[in-house]
Amino acid sequence: MNYQDMLQQDLIFLNVDAEDRTDLYQQVANKLLTLGYVKDSYELALNNREDEFPTGVVSDYMSIALPHANPENINKPFVCVVTTKQPVQMLQMGYNTEERADTFFFLGITHPDDQLILLQKFMALIQDQVFVEEFNNISDSIEMFNYLNKKFK
Repeated sequence: MNYQDMLQQDLIFLNVDAEDRTDLYQQVANKLLTLGYVKDSYELALNNREDEFPTGVVSDYMSIALPHANPENINKPFVCVVTTKQPVQMLQMGYNTEERADTFFFLGITHPDDQLILLQKFMALIQDQVFVEEFNNISDSIEMFNYLNKKFK
């Protein structure tokens, strides 16, 4: 899988106004459904998976979440980048402790092996202080797409 192909300009949503996780997931699921990336079942599957296996990740520099649903809910592979106006309450992966995240990388995975590789890629990026500073300073979706496209090479 060419992971760079999973990142598309129409999948960058910056400064989303969301009340909570459910609201955010609904907004993103609706956009992904409209764009044809996911099936009708995606939003429910996304929330169910998050409830069972939290996807929050914290590094020294950034708190993110990597929400995803099982492959049967995905039409075509994607990485959807979302930032929120205010942090959203999440649970940390593996620990189930609370965290507040304002950056989300929604993963549309069609092959289970891709999940681990993408997780490793994101873990490396959020532990890179320079990446985090540059990422946090971008407010334009086209600029964000171009920046992340370079990082995914």
